Amino acid sequence: MFGHATLMLSMVTFSRKHDKQFKLCLTLQNLCYATHLFLMGNPAGMAGTLLSALRNLVSLRTRSMWAALVLVAANVMLGFWLVKAVWNILPLAATAIATVSMFRLSGLHLRYAMFACTLFWLINNLLTGSISGTIMESVVAVMSAITIYRLHQSEKKSPAAMDAT
Repeated sequence: MFGHATLMLSMVTFSRKHDKQFKLCLTLQNLCYATHLFLMGNPAGMAGTLLSALRNLVSLRTRSMWAALVLVAANVMLGFWLVKAVWNILPLAATAIATVSMFRLSGLHLRYAMFACTLFWLINNLLTGSISGTIMESVVAVMSAITIYRLHQSEKKSPAAMDAT
């Protein structure tokens, strides 16, 4: 049930062209996803996802690299406690990449970084055995690609409009 709800939230989230809407929707999606991963027995994924929700909220208030580094350090500490197999590093790596991206990037650059993180999560979900998580990340990859295309089109029409995101 939480996996399916996360899928629906993901479609809304990754179709957002404006960074603030994207980050707010992603926070809700992360909280739902963390519950799903907990129920699937993936504590590393759950912890990374909860940390992502916190990251999204903090990144709405500041672009400070120090704040990003504190969250990345927390991510690394979680890794020491929660990684049970080599592939458990994938959600934590995705979280670290996304953390720096949320604080330092915007527009297309943010979406490219998040697309790479989506691929890490897709592999994680395949290895976890999460059917709805795998479907969700596949849909997120498609939605992200469409949004990246839409942002490219907007940028061609009005480069100044992209700075407003």
